[in-house]
Amino acid sequence: MLGFAFGGAWGCGRGAPPPDPNNCEDSKAGCPPKEQPSVPGDAPPPGTGSNQTPPPTTQPEQLPPASGVTLWLAKEGTAQDDLALDLAVDPTGDLFTAAAYGYDDLGARVPTDDGVQLVLTRRSGAGQTLWTHAYDVRVDPTPVDLRADVHARVAADGTGALLVAGNLQGTTDLGTGKLGDGAFVAKLSADGVTLWANRVPGELTVTDVAADAQGRLYVAYTAPGTVDLGGEVKGAPGGVAVFAADGTPVLAIAVGSAESDGAAVEPLSLATGADGGVVVAGRFLGTVRFGTTAVQGSSEGSPFVAQYRATGELDWVKVRPSVKGRVRDVSRDAAGDVVLGGDFQGGFAWAGASLKGAATPSAFVAVAAADGTERWAHELGVDASVQGVALQDSGEVLAVGYTYSWLENGTTGQDGLGSAQLFTQRFDPTGQPLASRLFLAAPPEARGELYGLEAVPAVALLPDGDAVLYGDSDRVTDFGVDKLTPQRADIFLLRVKD
Repeated sequence: MLGFAFGGAWGCGRGAPPPDPNNCEDSKAGCPPKEQPSVPGDAPPPGTGSNQTPPPTTQPEQLPPASGVTLWLAKEGTAQDDLALDLAVDPTGDLFTAAAYGYDDLGARVPTDDGVQLVLTRRSGAGQTLWTHAYDVRVDPTPVDLRADVHARVAADGTGALLVAGNLQGTTDLGTGKLGDGAFVAKLSADGVTLWANRVPGELTVTDVAADAQGRLYVAYTAPGTVDLGGEVKGAPGGVAVFAADGTPVLAIAVGSAESDGAAVEPLSLATGADGGVVVAGRFLGTVRFGTTAVQGSSEGSPFVAQYRATGELDWVKVRPSVKGRVRDVSRDAAGDVVLGGDFQGGFAWAGASLKGAATPSAFVAVAAADGTERWAHELGVDASVQGVALQDSGEVLAVGYTYSWLENGTTGQDGLGSAQLFTQRFDPTGQPLASRLFLAAPPEARGELYGLEAVPAVALLPDGDAVLYGDSDRVTDFGVDKLTPQRADIFLLRVKD
């Protein structure tokens, strides 16, 4: 591991002792000479005389920020619980975010929220808010067990427009008319005007979205059975729905097919490529067929990643039926290489390396080439949870999540941290651990049924390689340039140097 950091400070290992301000040898100026030379009485005072060295005409060179340094932090939230939902970066480097505001009963055993807000925001790469829109989601006040809720994922198309898909519990209006309970898809222009918003007829749960250069929207979903996507397009119980730039459904990609009672495929993440193909990852349960191969997964789910061509045909698939687990997040680079992050129990091999696992879930990161060739994999340990991954065009990988112990060479060690702490971990193109960083937070405090609320549902890369993290927490957290001091659960967005 080349470096480790916490609270904005960097060092090797856990860092050297801090300098002693009372010891001149520890100061930047150093110690003065023991004997100062005498000054003749007729010598001119300092700063005068013909031999005076002129001041420099240029300012000292400013060193660029070190890799991993927080460049800026943006905070948002209300007096109630607010949750980060998703983040996307457009081709110019602007940031789109989706959040849910105004939960007042997250700590209650029986939730009773009758109103929340879906908040969509566009910011510049420097963190400046360009526009933001809040949409009320409401249910009738009675009966009291009715609960308003919203879940949304976002993607940016090649024109700078914002694509949104998600699920509603309640009624809202995104600007083109009321939408009710169920799944929806929508598109906003670059300046925040809603171009269209449609309810999806079938019963499905949106898990992730992506867009391609033509403005098509790809929606990963799960469903209890065959779903009606509209326009006579029918989808499998687990798959990817594709919508044209005008919102018309054009294709349904079936991700595997169940072949036993209780079997299912759960696509949890997806990423599109320049060739029009899409990579999908998640977990499968029971006997499932991918292409011509049938595999038996754990009853609790086994991880998979698959690539499909633009026509919906399977290109390649990687399954690990011998272990329990799932792929939480998947990402691609410009060349089509793939990185996936998730958790597993039991051992499996990837690219010739053996990941041993443990009796409890262990976090992992793995990389494959565009043709499915396995490149490398790394196990982060049982105390870590990987929630997001990103792949730079250089081949370096960034993993983001939470850990209960210090990371040593990319793996959780024996020294505990007392509570879950947000981390970033970088790997070189061969899978060797590089720098890691912790953003330390105060210990969690019980709030009703809640005991610590934190998540980082999205990480993305900007065109220059800097990373952006989007999440929420109800704990005071040090992000280096500033602290998040939430009223309850508040939202953070930070940019980290590559």
